[in-house]
Amino acid sequence: MSYLVFNNEDKKQSYYESYDQSLKQWDVETESLYIDTSFGKTHVITCGPEGAPPLVLIHGMTVSSTMWFANAPDWSQQFRVFAIDVMGDFGKSECTKPISSPEHIDSWLNETLDALNLNDIHLVGHSMGGWISLQFSLNSNRVKKLALLAPVMSFAGLNWKFPMKLFPAMTVKNSFFIRSLFNWMFAKQNQPDEILYQQFYKGYKYGKIQLRIAPKVFERDELEGLKPDTLVLIGEQEVVYSSTKKAVEYANSFTKIKAKLIPNCSHCLPAEQREIVNQLVKDFLIS
Repeated sequence: MSYLVFNNEDKKQSYYESYDQSLKQWDVETESLYIDTSFGKTHVITCGPEGAPPLVLIHGMTVSSTMWFANAPDWSQQFRVFAIDVMGDFGKSECTKPISSPEHIDSWLNETLDALNLNDIHLVGHSMGGWISLQFSLNSNRVKKLALLAPVMSFAGLNWKFPMKLFPAMTVKNSFFIRSLFNWMFAKQNQPDEILYQQFYKGYKYGKIQLRIAPKVFERDELEGLKPDTLVLIGEQEVVYSSTKKAVEYANSFTKIKAKLIPNCSHCLPAEQREIVNQLVKDFLIS
């Protein structure tokens, strides 16, 4: 059985062309690496000065590492950035064995970080990448500081509207439902990036997600064991939580976690409020 995200070579290349077009928006010198793991080849984008403190980025589901166009160029001035395409998700990682358990997440990321010779990392994750980052940090001694940007579930249940937007885009695969999902994750007053959308569209149109794990709300006894100081940023107009207020209150009830609401943005806050998010994350990581 094939676990490739893109089974058709022509469609894969069309997606890769859109990926490369999105990556140009970083407007900094980057290098692409492929890391062999037991789950397949992990694609990693690197930039920033060699020898600078390592900053690992884990993207939101279905947007790939190119989503960091609004953040990585800024953060790479002070950090060596490693943006990892999640195995089994849309992106350039090549899945041969699906991630289907929390233990798989830990194994896959540890294998990737081992190959990169990275320890004592700063870790930043968005949406599903935030959940993955939190899950990993609960079971790892590698993470010095953790920043979670609108981590899906983690601290509160899902808004019932989210699967109603997601499943038609994944199953019907037409532009109406894909565009509707993409736009829904931005605050109404904010303009989504069209170049990234074209890549997003081709992922849904041509690919099949092989990431086979569902996020959850972490229990109190699990989060009490969190080691790194953690920053949580959530948009005031967030749409993925059943209650944004409950998510912030629950996160702030732990001594290791500081949660803040970011004005005038929704789920895509790294792009919607890039200046605020970039500065808050930098201040947190260097403090």
